[in-house]
Amino acid sequence: MIYEHKENGAVLDIEKSSMLILHPTALPGGHGIGDFGKNAYEWIDFLEESGVRIWQVLPFGPTDFTQFSPYSSSSSVLGNFALIDLNYLSELEIINRDDLEGAPENKARVDFPNVYKYKEEKLRKAHENLTKSDESSLKNKIEIYQNKNTEIEKELIFQMASSIYGEDWKKWPKEMINPTTETLNNFKEANFNEYSYQLFVQYLFDEQLKNINKYSAKKNVKILGDVPIYTNFHSCDVWLNKNLFDLEENYEMSNLAGAAPDIFTAAGQIWGNPLYLWEEHKKENYKWWKDRLNSCLNKYDLLRIDHFGGLFQFWAIPNGGLGVEGVWRKGPGKSFLDDIKEDIQLERILAEDLFALDLIEMDDAREDYDIPGIRMLNQRIPHDNWDIEIPPSEWPYNCAAYTGTHDSPTTKQWLEETTDGQRKHFKECVDNNLKNKFESEVWNAISVIWETPCQLSGTLVQDILELGSEARFNIPGQQLGNWGWRLDSLEPLNNVKDRLFELNKKTGRI
Repeated sequence: MIYEHKENGAVLDIEKSSMLILHPTALPGGHGIGDFGKNAYEWIDFLEESGVRIWQVLPFGPTDFTQFSPYSSSSSVLGNFALIDLNYLSELEIINRDDLEGAPENKARVDFPNVYKYKEEKLRKAHENLTKSDESSLKNKIEIYQNKNTEIEKELIFQMASSIYGEDWKKWPKEMINPTTETLNNFKEANFNEYSYQLFVQYLFDEQLKNINKYSAKKNVKILGDVPIYTNFHSCDVWLNKNLFDLEENYEMSNLAGAAPDIFTAAGQIWGNPLYLWEEHKKENYKWWKDRLNSCLNKYDLLRIDHFGGLFQFWAIPNGGLGVEGVWRKGPGKSFLDDIKEDIQLERILAEDLFALDLIEMDDAREDYDIPGIRMLNQRIPHDNWDIEIPPSEWPYNCAAYTGTHDSPTTKQWLEETTDGQRKHFKECVDNNLKNKFESEVWNAISVIWETPCQLSGTLVQDILELGSEARFNIPGQQLGNWGWRLDSLEPLNNVKDRLFELNKKTGRI
């Protein structure tokens, strides 16, 4: 795949296309959770056959063991072991298929605690078998992988220290809180088997993702990845770069990231991430950011920056305070893009700029670099009148149009629960402008998005299957109970494949 780097702007490097949002954990099959196995390949086949050219996923990093959120990760570089297809281990002959029996039941929702426990047990068993075996081919491949990816060594040490000492680096042994290079090397050698296991896991993850990417390219499908604007406090990012984050002398967070009160969450949202000291990032010419973004761009064809508006203005909540007690602070703004443009392929970036308030500077910066923003149907259909909104039929080309995202109600739920005013104005869009109409209101909403002039049109897999509130993936501000929904089977997609293909064809998205 070749990307031409442009000197004076970005322009998302794809033709007019459509996309579907589906995180791999929501695929059917696997061992209690969707993964990079057989069904991921069948999903890509469906995308190709339906004329969809973009597969949008959520972040692939390792999650915590409480919320299991893809947006709450201990690493911006490593992958989540839960996405590894365990059947691959038997193909490598380092575990027997019989050893994979007793997996958590494949249910409509992921039982994260039991699934994570089961998958880790099997991965550790496979690693133990490999360590004891005379199998040299796989060991050599892992060694080559390690030599080619030396930048992940400290990330792996952080993961092994978390496994040994727990998920709060402030409570680790004193010498490990601010470790020297010698300390890290000694710790690695003293716990080499654990380091070897963490390396083994990342090799498997990267190998399987590489195969997924190859297959996607063969099928003319591009993967749109996602990177959160913030990183976890308990992460290698913060542990070894404390000077870049807003921390007290005792390493407690001074302020927390979150969202200001709005019509959706009157109390605001407390995300709990540490905030950046942007002036310190600037002194280092944004090296940490360049490394982070390039690491993601090595995994995906395209990359969505979540909460892009936070680069321009962000909500700072005093640690221990309420969401409504935050204050707005200025981010680096356009100068950030100016400083990274030589090292980052901005033509592969999509800006998630939803809920950004009156950020003219942000809009100007996006336009200067031709970075597409996002417009979402369930936000842009007015409740009262069209005075402050333009109809979807007049949205700009340099934009990604969605029915909704992973944070939204499904379209069926939205249409059932929204105000009479918004339903009325949605009906106006359908009656007055829509060329490709369906008997289904949900599919009419999809068609409205597909008929926009926007470069990208997107929806959730839940929407093409007309699923309701039971299939919602995430409720922002809710700490537990998210991310677990998954498909029972890929079979129902066959019922909508031809319809989706025809819509893509009629709207010029093939």
